[in-house]
Amino acid sequence: MKFALFGSMFPDRTAKAEDQIFGVCDAIRRSGGELYLPENFYLSLPAHIQQRVGPISELAETLPQVDMVVSVGGDGTFLRTAATVGDSGIPVLGINTGRLGFLAAINYGDVEETLQEVMKSAYKVQERTLIRMTTDETFPPEYFNTHALNEVAILKQDTASMLSIHAYINNDYLTSYQADGLVIATPTGSTAYSLSIGGAILSPTIPSIILSAIAPHNLTSRSLVVDDSSLISLKVESRSHMYLVSVDGQSRVLDETVSIHVRKADYTLRVVKRLGHTFYETLRDKLMWGADVRKQ
Repeated sequence: MKFALFGSMFPDRTAKAEDQIFGVCDAIRRSGGELYLPENFYLSLPAHIQQRVGPISELAETLPQVDMVVSVGGDGTFLRTAATVGDSGIPVLGINTGRLGFLAAINYGDVEETLQEVMKSAYKVQERTLIRMTTDETFPPEYFNTHALNEVAILKQDTASMLSIHAYINNDYLTSYQADGLVIATPTGSTAYSLSIGGAILSPTIPSIILSAIAPHNLTSRSLVVDDSSLISLKVESRSHMYLVSVDGQSRVLDETVSIHVRKADYTLRVVKRLGHTFYETLRDKLMWGADVRKQ
């Protein structure tokens, strides 16, 4: 099998994280796989790590033709990897070397065993829905990604006053949110930003989209789940006449005259999962459900 490996390119990457990147590269080689590294990622590594991974890998363009993409890092790295994979259909395996890790759900300590399973085709692939944001402006693809695996968020551009966000579902008026912002999340994103502001947790395969207001002025405002065939349209009013739109953490300032439209994307992301490991097990592990901290 041919693997491409992506990792964090932030300059504050720790020495431990760099050693773990090499550990995954070496595990792929020892499992019998061919390893490709995007050139920009390879060049972001310190010289001593380049010397270690260079002999066991080949450099390639941003996304070479491979059987599987491996993301090494946290959920942020996984999101950036997903944006690079796009609609190629290449399955993505997430190795967690970060903190929580809902997307990169495979622990670093399980890398060897997981790769052995992969080489034996003993794994499953889960289709994850993405959402797509459009406006009446043109977004150059190299400047702003319009597809989100987690969420599209409408946010205040300044710290002064709240936004008025007029929401429509399939052109039918829903409500006007008086809030600091609004998060429109996929089922995958239900355990990300949406969860932190009180949104429901959804199984990642449920065909739905979640709308959750950020610090709403109206205390009766609650998270809403709609069918994923829905078209969500938003018109924003701001005292500064500007607002932020964030797509999986990548932000841009828009004028309030620009309306936002969000709907399900026309492709999915294929995520590699180990056999016998379920979403509910991940919830128990990551959120420590049922754990009695008094026993620690």
